Amino acid sequence: MKTIDQIAQFFNESEDFTGSVKQNENLSKHTTMNVGGTARIFLEPENEESLIFAIKALDADVRGDSQIKSFFVLGGGSNVIISDNGLDAVISTRKINSISFFNADKHGCTQICVSAGSSWGSVLSFCKKNNLGGFEAFTGLSGTVGGALFMNATCFGLSACDNLISVRYFDLNDGKIHEYEKVDSDWGYKKSPFQLLTAHCSLLISKVILSAKFSVKNGFDSEKSEKCMSDRREKGHFRAPSSGSAFKNDAAHGIIAGKVIDECGLKGFAVGGAQIAPWHGNFIVNPERKATASDIKKLSDEVKKIVLEKTGIVLENEILFVS
Repeated sequence: MKTIDQIAQFFNESEDFTGSVKQNENLSKHTTMNVGGTARIFLEPENEESLIFAIKALDADVRGDSQIKSFFVLGGGSNVIISDNGLDAVISTRKINSISFFNADKHGCTQICVSAGSSWGSVLSFCKKNNLGGFEAFTGLSGTVGGALFMNATCFGLSACDNLISVRYFDLNDGKIHEYEKVDSDWGYKKSPFQLLTAHCSLLISKVILSAKFSVKNGFDSEKSEKCMSDRREKGHFRAPSSGSAFKNDAAHGIIAGKVIDECGLKGFAVGGAQIAPWHGNFIVNPERKATASDIKKLSDEVKKIVLEKTGIVLENEILFVS
């Protein structure tokens, strides 16, 4: 059986992989909630070629006789709760973070190409520097572009797909890179065409986003950007470690998760070190950085149970529990 040490040695010695190779990496350092066990193998490829190489190699290990039974591709860690037991292997996209102009015309329409590991902070900085508008509503949004597209993140009326032109992705099913042209019907509230999981590995997304092209317009709206950041501060987004909105809204039926949770008297409700934020019903927070993934899962399940008993409403998790 191929051991963890042998797998680490393989990546360290391979000419096809550029990046860092770590063993027993604490995953709480890589999530915004600051929870999670260790990754037996933690890879940080520095370019797209190394990312694809790592995916192929670990997939072969999963299918073969090795100590790796599954692996996970991690972006900014802003929407995931990783098990206290940790994971066999993790590939981080954070070092793959280039942003560039793809096309520009004389009519005020510009296109940019953004790598999946780019943070929204870097995207907003690029847009502000080059006086480009369209993403001001994402000011202060945590996580990466790849993760936001996977979840189709939405805030202040803007969804990740709204300015999208196309996505380059690696398909594990055929081992090839594809270019996806946006089709509106593929997208919805917290829905994207990249959310299908592979049959052989429940942790692994079969279509791994590499980069995306977006349309932007001339003129960065600083006032709107500052207003969105101010609103996030007022709502307490930065008061304690969290993973953003814990439960999905159901706008079609007029159900706002935070409002429902508040009306059930659950703000401040805690399990272990995890707590429903006293200031916002739809945030689960880790105020003293003592929460475990188990605490968060138990709290989430208890909130859903109480809300169902009191209102008949079935809440759906927005954050992903990875184990």
